[in-house]
Amino acid sequence: MARVKICGITRRKDIDDVFALGIDIIGLNFYDKSPRYVAIDKAKELLVNLPNSITVIGVFVNPDERYLFQTLSALNLDGIQFHGVEPCSLVGKVKKEMPDKIIIKGIRVKDKEGLKDNLDIYSDVDFYLLDSYDKFIEGGTGRNIEFSLLKGEDIPWQKTFLAGGITPENVKDALGAFCPYGIDIASGVESSPGIKDKDRIKTLLQNIRDIKNETP
Repeated sequence: MARVKICGITRRKDIDDVFALGIDIIGLNFYDKSPRYVAIDKAKELLVNLPNSITVIGVFVNPDERYLFQTLSALNLDGIQFHGVEPCSLVGKVKKEMPDKIIIKGIRVKDKEGLKDNLDIYSDVDFYLLDSYDKFIEGGTGRNIEFSLLKGEDIPWQKTFLAGGITPENVKDALGAFCPYGIDIASGVESSPGIKDKDRIKTLLQNIRDIKNETP
């Protein structure tokens, strides 16, 4: 069954809820233009006495290097998701200086050529995350990713999260079309930006389980 990463967490209640439902990967957004942004002090509060089995990913968009390392030093994050157009040198520096951290590269898929280029450029990362493209918004748009841009491409799905407008209502279509390592969801299980809806998460997980049960 595909792993599930719930991104854009802003409340400890939501962390406790998703963990109780069996989800153990969460994302905290450190991009200050996002409605799901959390400051370092807020993140510290969210992570107090967190179970060790929860994997916490920090999401950054074109971060200033000083701010990035300041955040990584202040918080016990398990990994970093780069979701902008970060230079390979910065990604490589983090990988070299913090080899224990999981590195995820978010790719906002605009066209097939750009997808291929990004898969090649960031080939050393631990995971890719394929997201929908929006000219003005860096992730969390709720827009569906165009499946036609992914079909027929040489994508290493065993190390790829699929994102981009995934909801409880369409998750079967997404996982029926592709076999990713995991799915990444923010707005698709929210009642408002940053506020997760436990019932929608339950429905999402049930629909994923149904896929497994329906498979011959």
